[in-house]
Amino acid sequence: MRTRLKKLIALFGAVTLTASLLLTGCGSSKDKDSASAGGASNSSVVNNDTAGNEDGAQGNSSVNMEDLPVIKMATMTGANYDDSDAVEAEINKILAQKVGATLDITWSGMGTYSQQVNLMLTGDGEVDIVMLSGVPLATYAGNGMLLDLSDYYAQDPDPFLEWLDVSYIDSCRVNGQLYAIPEVINFSNEILVHANKAMVDDMGIEIDDSKIWTMDEIHDLVKKAMETYPDIYGIVPQTGSQFLAQINYDNLGDTSFVGVIEDHGNTGKVISVTECEEYIEFSKTMRKWYQEGLIMQDCMSNTESWSSMIPAGKAFCAFDAGAYPDNGSTDDTTYYNLTIYPNWSAANCAVRLDYGIAANSKNPDLAFAVLKELYTNADICNLLMYGIEGTHYQVTDGGKAAPVEGVSLENSGYSCGFINGWVLPNMLNAYPSYTSADEFSELLRNYDANAIKSGALGCVFDSTNVTNEYTACVNVFEKYYFAIMSGSMDTESTLETFRAELKAAGEDVVIAEKQAQLDAFLANK
Repeated sequence: MRTRLKKLIALFGAVTLTASLLLTGCGSSKDKDSASAGGASNSSVVNNDTAGNEDGAQGNSSVNMEDLPVIKMATMTGANYDDSDAVEAEINKILAQKVGATLDITWSGMGTYSQQVNLMLTGDGEVDIVMLSGVPLATYAGNGMLLDLSDYYAQDPDPFLEWLDVSYIDSCRVNGQLYAIPEVINFSNEILVHANKAMVDDMGIEIDDSKIWTMDEIHDLVKKAMETYPDIYGIVPQTGSQFLAQINYDNLGDTSFVGVIEDHGNTGKVISVTECEEYIEFSKTMRKWYQEGLIMQDCMSNTESWSSMIPAGKAFCAFDAGAYPDNGSTDDTTYYNLTIYPNWSAANCAVRLDYGIAANSKNPDLAFAVLKELYTNADICNLLMYGIEGTHYQVTDGGKAAPVEGVSLENSGYSCGFINGWVLPNMLNAYPSYTSADEFSELLRNYDANAIKSGALGCVFDSTNVTNEYTACVNVFEKYYFAIMSGSMDTESTLETFRAELKAAGEDVVIAEKQAQLDAFLANK
């Protein structure tokens, strides 16, 4: 039976194909030699017996941290971090002994993070280690903003390979050079239907966790639910008016789908989404369902998410292209996940969120050594995730991290791991959250290991050379793509209009550029 995972709330909230944590430029996945070094933070004098301290600070057990180099790190969060200084002090006790440096973290809000990172990377040593999101990796690399990590990584790749498949690491190469390390998160997602658990149970339907559902079976299930509960919506959009982001066609990280590659990105040919058979057939099916009344009739003006409507009993189900399965049999879940297509890794899966080192870092050797500890040192990972044990979190009898008694996620001085642990280098090297499945790390890693991988893995479209045409096509996309998928417009006639307007906007120019980038990427693999 296929193992089912329970969603970790923080991860699911943002690590999806629809989460807008986007692009990175196409880079060669050629193997290049790389290497390792050391890293840092700040605090006062400590006496630390941390295991392995012989690896750093010349084996001294007492280190004056004010004398150590400071490695500056930038990352983003939507969580509380008022107690970050205290957490850093604990991290620095470890780093001082391990690598002879200390760490100073700058936390930024998600809305302005990309702009702030751009300023830091162009400044004079304002940042050493930086979380990358929202801007193509190739853009950063091409502008000389990031350090080539190839030699560092090649010197000691095993600590990273313990957590990351080499194909995902190689996805962060640009012209053969390694410019970042992917965050250890989920790299694959499945296409599924979230179905109201209470309603399914009430109808007496048994859910088989190993089952791949057919569209006909989903149709019949929704129809039965609406007959049983006539006042609910049958199918609602994935989010807002976005009915479903995509199916099994790869967009090379382009969320406006101006040119896609069919068959999980394995055909090697970029075509218009209006010619994509899977998109067309799905849309035709949804049109029939819409006309039957199974789909929310005003779905294109919807502003609610499925995650609020289903638990509230307002809707039965929703499609989702950016999910991984949960353990639907637990008491606290409000929906079952019905898989319709197995999980696969899209081209941009490993470059949505990653960590690099600024090209103008004053201590690149130490910066990489610290970066390696952030990925591989479990004590540091737990501190980054949950803060200080006994103050911010406790370990349950089941070996999971949970807020200490009397502390909520709202009033905690440090809640990153419970809110958005996915912003950190390696959330899986820490205790699982109390909201996650047993053996969550192993389950998720096995899930990714068995995923279908895109034939374009690591290649992500950079629209810089075709900005005008691409912008015009995006405007057309927003008018038609989701509306056609929802079935709320006539499929054939609206597709024809969509196709014609895309052509007029310059889609052929964008597709030619996307194809050229893909061809160059594949030639260098």
